[in-house]
Amino acid sequence: WSLINNIGDMTVTSGGSKAELTATNTGVGYIQIEDNGVQKRITLNILAALDNAPVSASLTPSNGYREIETIITLSYTDADSDQATGCSISGLSNLTESTACACSSGTCTVGVIGIASYTGAVSFNYTVTANSATSNQSGVNFTLNAIGASSTDEWVRIPANAGGMGLSEFYVMKYEAKAWNDGNTNSTIDGGEVDTDGTGVATGSNVPVSIADNQPWRSIDANDSAAECESLGANYHLISNPEWMAIARDIENVNANWTGGTVGTGCLFRGNSGDTTCGYNSATDPDSGTGRDARAKHSLSTGQEIFDISGNVWEWTDWDAATVGFQIGPTTCTTSAELPSVACGALADADYNTNNGGYTRTEGVGYYFGGSGGAALRGGSWDNSTLAGAFTLYLFDSPTITLTDIGFRCVFRP
Repeated sequence: WSLINNIGDMTVTSGGSKAELTATNTGVGYIQIEDNGVQKRITLNILAALDNAPVSASLTPSNGYREIETIITLSYTDADSDQATGCSISGLSNLTESTACACSSGTCTVGVIGIASYTGAVSFNYTVTANSATSNQSGVNFTLNAIGASSTDEWVRIPANAGGMGLSEFYVMKYEAKAWNDGNTNSTIDGGEVDTDGTGVATGSNVPVSIADNQPWRSIDANDSAAECESLGANYHLISNPEWMAIARDIENVNANWTGGTVGTGCLFRGNSGDTTCGYNSATDPDSGTGRDARAKHSLSTGQEIFDISGNVWEWTDWDAATVGFQIGPTTCTTSAELPSVACGALADADYNTNNGGYTRTEGVGYYFGGSGGAALRGGSWDNSTLAGAFTLYLFDSPTITLTDIGFRCVFRP
């Protein structure tokens, strides 16, 4: 035996009538033998070592939410300890791929989002590729839940950094909270289950929902309002002051919300406030439903709409979203003033003022009511006239007060 073409570390070891070939590289090699004085050449095609394909596994992730992206980490094993460098999904059911499937340092993820307004079962299939070998196909199955207490709840998406406030994406009730008691426990808001008047509502046996009809849940204090929002589940809270400001500043910069049709011309819609220059005066207070004056609602930069941000009933607002329980705002800013003229070091511009920085109630944005109670109320009620507005802030009351013109609104923070 003799080696006449060496490929890298290929060697031939002769042992009597046998020979062993060792090669660490691939390619074509030759060995030569002599048989009865005749030399013969044997051609060898050195193939790559057998590579095991990765093995994927079926997944059942935690449930997601309607129209909110779910990021899923895909699961696989590889007998050769190869890291996956690519992945692919297919067979999407009631989903679209919102963030492309990709692998980084062996970890593969994909983002999916439900089709418009869909709640229920969703699924897709996936494969991963490692060292040019593709895995088997596995399925991913989970459920998309509605935001809120019922699938008929209506919530509005507020994108990240709305109004330049630097917040993460969140969702807010489209309407002021209404009181719902699911009498037949079918998780659907049926006729007669939502309190029509909104006063005298028992806490604990009712939950807040966002629907157009019936009067807002009112005559409830700040602490109970916060507790009712939190009763909806994890990530549900009373709206915070920064979130209110993100919505108000977004509204401020949408042409359709101004009586002149362009930002800064005429005045910003006031809603049901008794003032008929920028808002309107409802025949029934508080107002409800969708077929009412167009100034009851504001358009957002996303194209969605939100109702009663500047009138109808005051709304409790948690000053500090990062702290558990209802938090009051400053108690030292006791002098009332037009918004640009508020002079109190405890209040930052982002706590109350417009993006423009110069608008007053003449432009329909609202007014600052000073006080030592510190429990923030926003928006104004049906009888505040020109003092109501999307930026109106009231710090006079304590969090324990209950009045028929004070309600609340919840948010969901994914």
